[in-house]
Amino acid sequence: MELEKVINERYSVRKFSEQEILQSDLNKILEAGRIAPTACNFQPQRIFVIKSKEAKEKLKSICRMTFDAPVILLSCADMTKSWKNKREEGYDSAEMDVSIVGTQMMLEAWNLGIGSCWVRAFNSNDVKEVLELPENIKPIFLMPIGYMTDESIPNKELHYTRNKMEDMVKYI
Repeated sequence: MELEKVINERYSVRKFSEQEILQSDLNKILEAGRIAPTACNFQPQRIFVIKSKEAKEKLKSICRMTFDAPVILLSCADMTKSWKNKREEGYDSAEMDVSIVGTQMMLEAWNLGIGSCWVRAFNSNDVKEVLELPENIKPIFLMPIGYMTDESIPNKELHYTRNKMEDMVKYI
C-alpha cells in the first residue's frame, strides 16, 4: 500500500477477527518499531507482545479497552536508556520516542491489513504490578491489534472529521 493511502485511511479499530496474527506479519510490525528514530538513537523502547490468555486477562482486569484483540502490544520505555535534555531540567524523551515507535508499528500494521487502537486508559503502576515489570520500565501505551472484519468499520464521520489546516498550522 502507498504511504499516503495508509495515512489517509487508517482509523482506530476496536473490533477484531479471532484469527491469530501470522508471525511473519507480527515480525514486520515489530521491525517497523525497531527501526524507528529515537532521540540520539538511544532506543529506549521495550515492546511486550501479549498473546497468552493469562496475560490478557491480567490486563483486562485493570483496563477494559483491550477489545478482545488476539495480540496486545504493550509499548514501554526503559527509563535508564532514554535521552535527558540537559538544557531543560526534567525533560525526558522516553514518551516521545515510544510514541514514534508506536506510530510506525501502527502504520505498518495497517499496511498489512491489521487494525490497531492506541490505548492509554490505564494506570502505569497497575500495569507494572499485574505484569511484574522491572522498576526501570515505564508503560506508555497499549496497542490491541488484529485482523479486521466488516464489523471493524467505525462511524466514518467521527473517525474522518478533522480540523481545518489553518486551525492547526500557523506560520511565523
